Amino acid sequence: MDRLETTLVLISRSMGFPVVSVNIVDEDSQHSISLFGADHGDAISRVEAFCDTAVRSGRPLQVQDATADPRFNRFPAVLSGEIGAYLGVPLTGRESLIVGTVCVIDPHPRTLGAEHQARLLEFGRIVEDQLDLIRRLKEQRLDGQVATTDLTRAIRDGEIVPWYQPVVHLTTGDTVAFEALARWEHNSGAIDDPRQFVPMAEDSDLIIELDLAVMRQALVDLSRWRHTNPSLRMAVNLSARHFDHQDCVEKLLAAAAAAGVPPASVDLELTETTRPSTGYRHVADAVQELRDSGFGVWLDDFGTGWSSLDHLLWLRVDGIKIDRAVTIALGTPIGDALTQAVTGLADALALRTTIEGIETQRSADLARARGCDYGQGYLWAPPEPAASINNTHAAGSNPRADAGTPGTRRLQKPRPAAPSTVTISSISFT
Repeated sequence: MDRLETTLVLISRSMGFPVVSVNIVDEDSQHSISLFGADHGDAISRVEAFCDTAVRSGRPLQVQDATADPRFNRFPAVLSGEIGAYLGVPLTGRESLIVGTVCVIDPHPRTLGAEHQARLLEFGRIVEDQLDLIRRLKEQRLDGQVATTDLTRAIRDGEIVPWYQPVVHLTTGDTVAFEALARWEHNSGAIDDPRQFVPMAEDSDLIIELDLAVMRQALVDLSRWRHTNPSLRMAVNLSARHFDHQDCVEKLLAAAAAAGVPPASVDLELTETTRPSTGYRHVADAVQELRDSGFGVWLDDFGTGWSSLDHLLWLRVDGIKIDRAVTIALGTPIGDALTQAVTGLADALALRTTIEGIETQRSADLARARGCDYGQGYLWAPPEPAASINNTHAAGSNPRADAGTPGTRRLQKPRPAAPSTVTISSISFT
C-alpha cells in the first residue's frame, strides 16, 4: 500500500466514511487517482461529478442527502445508490490552481458538521503535499542533470542551511530540542523548502553531502545555544544512503567533534522512504555503532506504514516520531487507538515519543493524554532560521509568545519568495 493510500485509509477510519477518493478534474472529466473503499472505475464526465462544484467554487462542498438535493439527485452515482452523502475539499496544485478534490462518500444520507469539514481540510493539506512530492519526483528525474548540478553548487557554496523547529515537552511546555530542517537560501533571497530539492538528492549520494552540510551548521548553532541550556538537543535527518558507506559513523562523529558538542546531544532521525541497499543486518549494525558512540537514533514518520514495525524488529532505537497524519486523527476512535498503540509499544520498549504536526492546544492535550512525551508543530513555532531564535527560546522555556495564533501558521502553498514549510523528515530516510 503506497503512502497516499495509507492516508486515505486513515481518513476513512477517523472520519467514519466508507469511501475516500482523490480526484483530479480536467476540462471534461473527473479521474480518481487514488481510491479507498470502492473499485476503481472509469473516468466520469465532469458535468456528472460532485467534485466539479467544489473545484469551480474553490470551497468545500457538503451534501447531506444527495437524493433530496436538486443539484445532484439526477446524477448516475446518486441514482445507483453509490452516493447518499458527500463531503469534498479542493486540492491546490502548482501556481495555486485548484486541480481536484479529496472527498469522503457515504452511500446513505447523513448529517455533516463543521468538525467533519475542518478535519478533511487538514487531511487535504497532507494529500496536497504528497501529490506535490510525486510530481516533483517525476519532473526531477526527467530533468535531473541540470538540477543536480545546481544543488551540488548550492551545497558547496553554503546555500543549503538549517532552519529550526522546537520540540516541546508536553507536560512542562519547555523546549527540549530543535529539529534541523533543510532550506535552500538562494542569493536572490528566494527560499526553497525541501520538497523542491531533497528528492533529487535522494536519487544519489548527493543526499549524504546535503545531510552533512545541514548537520555541521546545526551542531555549530547547538554548541552556542548549549551555553545557555546545556541539556538542549538537536535532531537531524539521516538518509539511508549513509549506511551504504563504511565511513558513515566516522563522518558523523567528526561533525560533532568539529562543533564541540557531545554525540549524546544529537538525535539522528531515520524514515522508511528510502531504503539502504546493503540490507537490514548491515543497517542494524551501523545503528548500534551510532548508539554506542553516544548518538540518539529515532524512527521518523511512524504510524503510516507497515514497514515501521519491521524497522522496530531489526533496529534498536531510542525513540519514535509519530506522523502528522496520525495527529490530525486525534480525538477520533482510530486516531486515539493508533496513538495509544504506538505509545504503549514505545513504553514497553523503553522508547520516547514525539508527535508531529501539533497545531492546536486541544491536539497537544490529547497527545499528552494518549502518552506522548514531546510535541512539535505550529502551535509553538514554525521552522525559523537561527537568527530568529532568541536566547529565551533556545534556553528551554516556552517558545515565543508571538509565534502566532494556532491555525494561522499552518502549512501554506509555496510562494516564489517564501515557499511552504514542510519538514525534510517527511520525504527522506531521516
